[in-house]
Amino acid sequence: MWVWRALALPSRLRVVNHLSHDRSELEARAFLAKFKARTNGRAPFFTSDELPAYVAALIATYSTPEPPPVRRGRGRPRKEPRRLVDPNLRYAQVRKDREEGRVVEVKRQILFGTEEDLIRIMQTDRCGSQINTSYVERDNLTSRQNNGRLVRKTLSHSKRKDSLQHHLDFEDAVYNLVRPHSALRIKLCPPTAHGRVWTPRTPAMAAGLTDHIWTLKELLCYCSPPNG
Repeated sequence: MWVWRALALPSRLRVVNHLSHDRSELEARAFLAKFKARTNGRAPFFTSDELPAYVAALIATYSTPEPPPVRRGRGRPRKEPRRLVDPNLRYAQVRKDREEGRVVEVKRQILFGTEEDLIRIMQTDRCGSQINTSYVERDNLTSRQNNGRLVRKTLSHSKRKDSLQHHLDFEDAVYNLVRPHSALRIKLCPPTAHGRVWTPRTPAMAAGLTDHIWTLKELLCYCSPPNG
């Protein structure tokens, strides 16, 4: 199974995950549709590996049909209208060339947007000065350390897709709400009377979704409001 995951910066919030048996354009569209449903619907700044399916999926997700012309010219009309890509969409790919298992060259390609726009966004979000996928790659390592079902060559693998999906969702909830992230802590100035220098924060706190670190009991007892 392939695990697709979207990570928001600078909060490092895990927005959505998606499971699939392949990395096709259809699965990429399903993944981005989940992402769009969990966000405000605006086209964000995406970075990913060199998977070609992302380009068509982004166009399908963040575009609108071109309005029909007032006067139609000669010839048969199009079966499907052209798509007008959202002008706010920014997307860049990172390609890593390897030799004998080691990365020897990293190439970056901007597919939507300009280099100046991408640099401005990265400086505003404090996510580095170069286009990269290091944050989500490090997050994948964290997931493999915390989720035994993702470890290769073990007896803790999942035999059913729904069992793996439930485990991923629970892991993401603990990561976002329960476990403080060391890179998100805030320095206290001055320190407290007890000598406390840092205030820990979770990704959900950094994203403004909650104001405190949840306990595992609070997470397990939480009842989400009904849809609609």
